[in-house]
Amino acid sequence: MEVPLQKRGIIMGQAQRSDRQNDLREEQRTGYSAPRRKKQSSTGKKEQSAQRNSISVISMESPRSRERNESGKGQRPRNGAGRASGRGGRENAGRRHTNRDLQGLEMWEISRESENPRLMRLADKEQVRSTRRRQDAARNRPAPARQPQSKPRLASAAGRRKAKRRKELLCRTFMLLVIAVCLVLIYQTAGAVYQMMHDKGMSNGGGKDKSKGIVEVVSEQLEKNKLKPPAITEDFLEINDYSRPGTGLGKVKSIFVHYTANPGTTAQQNRSYFANLAQTHERSASAHFIIGYDGELIQCIPLEEQAYAVATRNEDSISIECCYQDEEGKFTQETYDKLVHTLAWLIQEYHLSTDDILRHYDCGGKLCPIYYVENEDAWDQLLADVENYEPETEQ
Repeated sequence: MEVPLQKRGIIMGQAQRSDRQNDLREEQRTGYSAPRRKKQSSTGKKEQSAQRNSISVISMESPRSRERNESGKGQRPRNGAGRASGRGGRENAGRRHTNRDLQGLEMWEISRESENPRLMRLADKEQVRSTRRRQDAARNRPAPARQPQSKPRLASAAGRRKAKRRKELLCRTFMLLVIAVCLVLIYQTAGAVYQMMHDKGMSNGGGKDKSKGIVEVVSEQLEKNKLKPPAITEDFLEINDYSRPGTGLGKVKSIFVHYTANPGTTAQQNRSYFANLAQTHERSASAHFIIGYDGELIQCIPLEEQAYAVATRNEDSISIECCYQDEEGKFTQETYDKLVHTLAWLIQEYHLSTDDILRHYDCGGKLCPIYYVENEDAWDQLLADVENYEPETEQ
């Protein structure tokens, strides 16, 4: 039976205690002390006592220990018990002898023929504890992590190539189906548009559009729905530093609505005011368009140039001045209708929306046009009329 190395000192200590107890009992029985009895005892008695209280050890010696033992053959074994005098010397010598014998040992086994049953019980208990420790360690050992199952590989390279070709074929088939569906939808949509345009042309032209293709019909319809510009009187200002700088206009992003701030004045009078600024140097002011309260529309600045209307937005905006008659600032119906038409035409030309139509008040906080600043509902109605403007309502 194997005994761990850390337990061998316990077993040897128990054997030494048993020797001391036997010596005490022998001393009480004979009246001699242990050293004198040792001297008087014969060699046979020593061997019998050692055999009765010792343990039989099967050792697996290391090479170094084996060499030491072979070199020490023929020499007198060093016995600590023979040299020591007295009880204390015998114990120390026994410990030194035990330590020297245990240096080269790697495995212990207690003989089953030993006469000391106590040592046998200790060895059996140690074997039981060692077995339980091994079982507990095996029970508490974490289970190995399960490896993810990989997809089974195909049997051969030919099989893999076949699967790859099958996948590519499915992808191509799916793409062809998608393209076919898109073509069908485009064809049906174009046919519906053509039929609608053809029916409308037949109702208006009495069948004279039969020879026209779909492109011509659609182009004519778009041109027909396109807003025509309002009646404009071009009366451009001369280039000067105070009303027409001649600077190029960038991309148009907004259209601003103003009022002239001169009640009762006409569009021509306000145009003359802008022209006179070149001599008076009073201020810098102008606008691209002026709408009179009779509905007349005068263009003062070309649409490719900047006007002096909104200081921070002159480079990307178009401005429209509107005349009015009273202090309230409300536009006449003629002015209102011309303004709606002009705004609808401009947002179509520059691809804008009603969100891009602003008051001078929306950029800088100036109360201009004052009526549509103080009446938000009227401004919202103006934007709605611009959005819903149709060519049939042109004045």
